[in-house]
Amino acid sequence: MAIDDAESSVSSEFDGAVADSEGHPGNDDTDLASLLAAGEAAATRLNAVVSQELEAGTPVVKDLWTWEDYKAEFYYDDDGTPPTNSEGEPVPFDPSDALGFDPEKTENVLSYAQNLGAQLDDVVDERTVDVDENLDEDAFFTTEFGTTTVTNRYDLEKTVPLEKKLHFREIDRYWVNKPYAFVVIFQSSKENEKKYYVIQPHTTPIEDDLLEFLTTKLQNAIKYADVEVASGLDERERVIQDETYDLLERYDLYARTDGTSLLDTIARRAGVEDAEGTVGRLLSRLGWRPATTEVDEELSGLSVRPEPAIIEEDPDDLSEYQVEKLLYFLKRDFIGYERIDGIKHDINVEDISCDGYHSPVFVYHSDYEQIISNIYHGDDELDDFVVKLAQRSGKGISKRRPQVDATLPDGSRAQLTLGKEVSDHGTNYTIRQFKDVPFTPVDLINWKTFSLEEMAYLWLAIENNKSLIFAGGTASGKTTSLNAVSLFIPSNSKIVSIEDTREVELPQRNWVASVTRPSFSDDEQGEVDEFDLLEAALRQRPEYIVMGEIRGEEGRTLFQVMSTGHTTLTTFHADSVGEVLKRFTTEPINVSKTMFSALDLVSIQTQTRVGGRKVRRNKNLTEINFYDAENDEINVQDVYQWQAETDEFLRMSNSNTLEEIRFDRGWTRATLEEELFKRQVVLAYLIENGLNTYTQVAATVQAFINDEETILALMANDHLERSLEDLREMESVLIDIDPEKEAMVPRPDPAEEELGRCADILERAETELLEEYRGEAVPGIETALSDVSPEPDVTPDPTPSSTPDVGEDAPADEESTDTSPDEASPDTSPDESPAGEQSADPDPVPETETGTEMGATGGSADLDEEISFGGETGAGEDDYGISFDDGAASVGESTEGNESVDGFDTGATDDSGEFDTGATDDSGEFDTSATDDSGEFDTSATDDSDEDESDEDEKTDDSAAEAADTADVDEWGFGDVTDADADTEG
Repeated sequence: MAIDDAESSVSSEFDGAVADSEGHPGNDDTDLASLLAAGEAAATRLNAVVSQELEAGTPVVKDLWTWEDYKAEFYYDDDGTPPTNSEGEPVPFDPSDALGFDPEKTENVLSYAQNLGAQLDDVVDERTVDVDENLDEDAFFTTEFGTTTVTNRYDLEKTVPLEKKLHFREIDRYWVNKPYAFVVIFQSSKENEKKYYVIQPHTTPIEDDLLEFLTTKLQNAIKYADVEVASGLDERERVIQDETYDLLERYDLYARTDGTSLLDTIARRAGVEDAEGTVGRLLSRLGWRPATTEVDEELSGLSVRPEPAIIEEDPDDLSEYQVEKLLYFLKRDFIGYERIDGIKHDINVEDISCDGYHSPVFVYHSDYEQIISNIYHGDDELDDFVVKLAQRSGKGISKRRPQVDATLPDGSRAQLTLGKEVSDHGTNYTIRQFKDVPFTPVDLINWKTFSLEEMAYLWLAIENNKSLIFAGGTASGKTTSLNAVSLFIPSNSKIVSIEDTREVELPQRNWVASVTRPSFSDDEQGEVDEFDLLEAALRQRPEYIVMGEIRGEEGRTLFQVMSTGHTTLTTFHADSVGEVLKRFTTEPINVSKTMFSALDLVSIQTQTRVGGRKVRRNKNLTEINFYDAENDEINVQDVYQWQAETDEFLRMSNSNTLEEIRFDRGWTRATLEEELFKRQVVLAYLIENGLNTYTQVAATVQAFINDEETILALMANDHLERSLEDLREMESVLIDIDPEKEAMVPRPDPAEEELGRCADILERAETELLEEYRGEAVPGIETALSDVSPEPDVTPDPTPSSTPDVGEDAPADEESTDTSPDEASPDTSPDESPAGEQSADPDPVPETETGTEMGATGGSADLDEEISFGGETGAGEDDYGISFDDGAASVGESTEGNESVDGFDTGATDDSGEFDTGATDDSGEFDTSATDDSGEFDTSATDDSDEDESDEDEKTDDSAAEAADTADVDEWGFGDVTDADADTEG
């Protein structure tokens, strides 16, 4: 049936397309509605029948369900008759049997049930935690393998005391050691404060007794076990796990059939891998079978039961989850941090402290500040724990020496006090967490600790060897800022760090990390303090010295070091520039004011509140100018200053430090502004594109310092993020960050106004900076930080070249293309064959007005045999987007003396006949200036020659471009990109 357009329809009943009834007299338009209705009814009946057959059941309908419906489903027999008894009499239907109560009391029963439901709701509210309704708990308590986590909602309910559940409301929850421990932040409506709860597996009294029993047995088992000394954490975990399974199997508490049974242990220790041999056959007779597949350590599932049922059941062996819980607590107590192990895994916690006996553990959370936890130590347990921390740090603590400053194995700093001799509340400790993954300059900008302009200013200053001190009060972020700006130290500089406790973390490989050591006896024999390390550092020829903190007389030596030209970065306790000067110029440091001109910058940091939240801000960025002898004063000026009213940073004056950099580098003022702007663009690009991980920021900054052209080209073509994926194997910078730890770092997001500033900077850069790099093909970013491998020696081919002649009529372009040494042929090693072994070209091709012609017999070279100039016709760019000659010209066999070689006007040669080509003119002649002993060519410029090029020449383009990348390699492996015009003038 044809369909006409709505506009041609004459029917008023349809809007749109209508049926064309022409040629179908039996189908009148007036019958169409009835036909469609009949078809709809038939389709509905057919759908119902099909659905019933598919579902093989009674279709669900909405209607009143009567007693007759109940009888049809539950009372009548299959034939629809009432059931009969043994005598054949029908069994009467009694509604009370079906309901469980008299039908006349239905209303009363439902009302009673409603009251019970309300009471049950009250019980649930009283005995369960008020959790976040938006949280998907099924997903939260599921591992990546789809199994249930060891710690789950049941453990959460058991951890929170019953009396606190009425007024606790969950505001945050996250894993710190999945699947064993997670943290819940509660808000108490009754106490009006936040609580920090660590949720770990709940243990029953039976499991507690078994855990104590296993701990005692495990100590002896490990002591006398036939195992080597376990050095790494993973190895120690394996030893604990193996010994625990051996104990459980020995006492018939648990047995595994997956390669860790007692027979498996015997076979493993006997070195038996199969059933061959005497021991293997003996074990196989006892039921041992060789392991064929790798053991899957993942838990298969979890059936949660309340502990009263488990205790009452009192099973003879342990379940898989019970064993997993026991292993968690054994590992936690033997090689972890016991009760505070969950807190130590929390990357959001900055400080952990216990103030004495019967005191809870307090934590300083990066989001919620000081907060009380649910962790308590017993008196004896607290004493043992502090002694254990000191021993792990390689220190001793006792009643004789009750206070110790220590560095824990993970790098965290600890202050430990034992007993009540020096503390009225008894044993206490404070642990300042060490960040496995340091924060970056991008993080400090996003936190608004520094502005983007300040960070670019610091980048340029540190890169150009300006000394800097971060000053401020406790926990003001001095060390965090020091670690962050240390990324601006060039990777080809030698760095020496000096610290009392390890805090500085640098990515540069050429870094000597020095740490002080206490004495071995009371007479301070063997002590190595910061002063000693600083004296030793001067003999290590450092370019940068990074000191964790200045406290005493080492500050006087440090200024002596600054005065001798060593760049220094350090921290200092003072809340203003005036206090910095006072503390340095008075006892015990007592630095002469005349030496302060060696210091360039002072950053004053503070911990304050903005909008009710604790934040860290850089109050002042101050320059130390000179010593005014007439007034006996040190002249200083603030370059940047933080305004508390608006939470903004203002530039207060022009920078003398930048002027010194401009003078030292020989820059114009425009060049200085451009260099500063480039660093702002890099930081803005990282912020806007969300490239804020340590690997991404460190790689980009170091690569820019070494080869800014490559980074700018990658940014202009939006290839930077893709290029950053291959940077974990860089040579000059060690960026070895665990992706799992990186994923846990709470990186801040930029504010809207900061994103707006970044957008403005990048918009300006589009026209002023990045436009010239757009469209260039550049290699990966890793080439900017990797050593350049030398190419093979260039040896001329004595046989005739396969390169065809260049036509005589090939015209030269009007202007020659300048190329830098990076695009020229590579320098070869001095062990090149001498010129005397090379035959001269018998028929040199004469020069013509149109360019240089190469004879048919002139030799040409690839990377291993020849040197070739020119590129593919029409290509005109190498991997860096730099244009080469369209024409093809090859270097023939070399000659001695100053003879003309294939159109090359040689200047001077030495004994080997090596060519050092200078520049070319429009005619295509190469004017070489000097040659050395190796016979290598060091070209700096070529001219535009013939446009036509043979297929043979095209094959050498990639080799020539590859060789060009290795030209002029300095001692650090980075190419020196210079202007070809400068070489021509020279």
